[in-house]
Amino acid sequence: MRNIITRSCIAMLLLLIFAVPALAAERQPQRIAQFPLVIESWQQPDASVQDQLERKIDRALHVPLNATLKAVTYIPEKDCLTAWDEVEGDMTGKVRIKDMAKPIAEKLQADLVVIPVVAAYEQYTTMSWYWDRGMILHSRAEVQLIVYDRAQDKLVHKKASDFFDDEYSSSGTASYLALNCMDRVIRDADLHGFLWPLDRGSAAADSAKKAAAKS
Repeated sequence: MRNIITRSCIAMLLLLIFAVPALAAERQPQRIAQFPLVIESWQQPDASVQDQLERKIDRALHVPLNATLKAVTYIPEKDCLTAWDEVEGDMTGKVRIKDMAKPIAEKLQADLVVIPVVAAYEQYTTMSWYWDRGMILHSRAEVQLIVYDRAQDKLVHKKASDFFDDEYSSSGTASYLALNCMDRVIRDADLHGFLWPLDRGSAAADSAKKAAAKS
């Protein structure tokens, strides 16, 4: 019995090994326009915090073995920024970022547009009025995530904000609040769920599934 199970596992593994290149060759990669962090607040997160915020987006859009599967193509940042400038220049009146997502997708022929925004970021300290209390930390952060899916013509705009007014604590800093807010908007938008399934429009994947079911 153990030998039968082992042979079945080996057969399924070999099937997957041979199916992956065929799957990658057949499917059209999903084109993703992932924008760098847009900062609208008058105070700015330092470079390390900006990097941490952007890495959260990177992880949500990560596809394992993408070099082999070629499941997604990330549009170069310079092309994204050029499209941003062109779309913004074509619009009149007050320009809202969420209104730019669809025309940016059309200009870049992007299947997915992802724009993270730091809308508010503020932190300062004051002395407490009470002698037995330390410095009072005042901080606030708001993060937004704008996602446009061109195939579904679907726009998602999620916001998360938080504030802190109390004795100094590392969990009350603006950076801490902003990082938590980014986690919330990624979760609320279900960002990873916008990635196409690997078997989208592929006959190779269907054949592999049927063969695996018979083994």
